[in-house]
Amino acid sequence: MPQDGPEGSNKNKAPPKTSPSPWLTTPKPVKRLFDKFPLVTYPSNNLPRRKPIERGRNTLYIFARAGDQRNSVLSFNPSCLKWQTYLKLMGVDFVTKPSNNHASPTGSLPFLIPASYDNSLETVPPIPSRKFQEWASKNGNTSRQEPEDMRYEAYMSLLDHRIRNAWLHTLYLTTANFDAVAKRLYITPETSSSLVHLSLTKTLQSAALEEIIKNSISPIVDVNALYRESDNAFSALSELLGDNDWFFGEDAPGLLDASVFAYTYLLCDKSMGWKEEEERLGKGLREGKWPNLVEHRRRIHERCYQ
Repeated sequence: MPQDGPEGSNKNKAPPKTSPSPWLTTPKPVKRLFDKFPLVTYPSNNLPRRKPIERGRNTLYIFARAGDQRNSVLSFNPSCLKWQTYLKLMGVDFVTKPSNNHASPTGSLPFLIPASYDNSLETVPPIPSRKFQEWASKNGNTSRQEPEDMRYEAYMSLLDHRIRNAWLHTLYLTTANFDAVAKRLYITPETSSSLVHLSLTKTLQSAALEEIIKNSISPIVDVNALYRESDNAFSALSELLGDNDWFFGEDAPGLLDASVFAYTYLLCDKSMGWKEEEERLGKGLREGKWPNLVEHRRRIHERCYQ
């Protein structure tokens, strides 16, 4: 007798289709929205367009006070001021433009867009700061080789680590100077939103602390040691300069001169608005501890910006 029960009658039939779980499907209102507005990945933003009259000159994008288009304006950022000064020492003709990191193709300032002499709208590839020396040697009016002294890199390291660490602490991690200087120069020009102010404050201060710790041998910042090392660095640079006009006794200033100037100028610049009770980094310069560095600052300023 054939089996007429449920198992026998259904054994050759396809299994019934199951509906997908409602938890794994896109809600219909959301699906209709994405059908109308599909996700699109847009290309990166173009570099800043320049007026035709400006294309014939090299343009250096730096941190600078908004609205000040004079070519004699000095950046308030040590890295930007270092390269701005170096390009001037190399005899490069350029104009400066205030900018910020978001506008930079490398995510940081400075960068330079070389002069263009055609009428096309194509943007000339930008030059990042790491290539400034090579580019300036080919496009400046001054031919100069940096000293082949074994101590050269050691003295540059004093600036890039010991003095820079103290600069970061002074600007971002001392309350009075952060409120008086950093906020005014880096945050207020970007936004009027108090929430964005708070977010940028946390971002800048966290980045500064992380950078200091990265360049230190301890995960805990010893503030007294930080400024003691920066004082020792300035003392070493003062001893190296001696009675010479330029470092290593060169006939003309070079990258080390520009690098030192970037800090000595800003630390002694009253328009920065430093709160001196919390500004330990520049105290020795202001009190005459290293008078030859102060005179060096004056010579560079007169040579490049007057």
